[in-house]
Amino acid sequence: MIVMALQRLHDPVLENDWHAVYLASELKEQPVGVIILGERVALYRSSKGVHAMQDLCVHRGAMLSKGWVQNDALVCPYHGWQYDSSGQCVCIPAQPKGEKIPPRAKAQLFHCEEKYGFIWVCIGEPTAPLPHFDEFANPEFRPLPCGPYKVAAAGTRVIENFTDFAHLMFVHQNLLGHPDYAELPDFEVIKEKERIYIEHIPIFQPVAHSGSDKSEGTTYVYRKEVYRPLSARLSKADPSNGQTLWIMLTVLPVAAEECIVHMMVSRNYAFDVDDANFIRFQDIVFDQDAKVIETQKPELLPLDLQVELNHKVDRFSIAYRRWLRELGVKVGVV
Repeated sequence: MIVMALQRLHDPVLENDWHAVYLASELKEQPVGVIILGERVALYRSSKGVHAMQDLCVHRGAMLSKGWVQNDALVCPYHGWQYDSSGQCVCIPAQPKGEKIPPRAKAQLFHCEEKYGFIWVCIGEPTAPLPHFDEFANPEFRPLPCGPYKVAAAGTRVIENFTDFAHLMFVHQNLLGHPDYAELPDFEVIKEKERIYIEHIPIFQPVAHSGSDKSEGTTYVYRKEVYRPLSARLSKADPSNGQTLWIMLTVLPVAAEECIVHMMVSRNYAFDVDDANFIRFQDIVFDQDAKVIETQKPELLPLDLQVELNHKVDRFSIAYRRWLRELGVKVGVV
């Protein structure tokens, strides 16, 4: 196995943000390794919950994620050093019994939480707790994790695509939109301290969602919100019956031009329909998005609005770029 060298990326905003890094249902007895901004992170589950630490044994640099969990401690596969949930080494097998373990024998610990069916990690100091969204936390809405989706592009490009409506009629033609209904209504972007959003956007969708009582397409009314630099959510409702689908999208920045996308889908209708139908629909839609996103040039999102030609229908995208500049985001932008 060849382990490629990584460039550790530094960002004053993203380092102190929460990132969904792994499906909670997949983190079982075996530790796993993930990458956040070029930083290798080991995840493991103990009787106390989920934990994250730098994927590096301080002894000889082996990857802790290649080890195992024993007595709630993460064991290095090289010399068996054991690290507890505080990151402290509690056992060095080769050391004579009774000798004190060196204080420096400690792994760097990261903030780690389990929520919405994902494992979330912050490699810095969280500027805020993970937000609570009832539609993704309440089991009555049947929240379904989708992905992960690997994308060879900057995470910022993925979120900007999320803010865009004009592509629905072409990238998702005959699925989420149709060229004959490409004209968009006028809309206003609302900016608050911790989010930007738009609402009341009607979009004709040729194929109604699974479980809809519409035999053909229908017009859904959208609300979209970006609440963190790499996290967003939307709702799309059928005004004739109140049937609503919610989607949360959050992007893990692996490298400047590489990311992993996790999504959560929930609904207030059609609970008798197989959940796999809703997941399959998102798989198809996101694959269509990714194929276009991965072709965009420049690969990094330009914050200088003169670099690309912007149109009034791009207001949400423009607001997103301005917000990233105000926040001071450095990774994924140019």
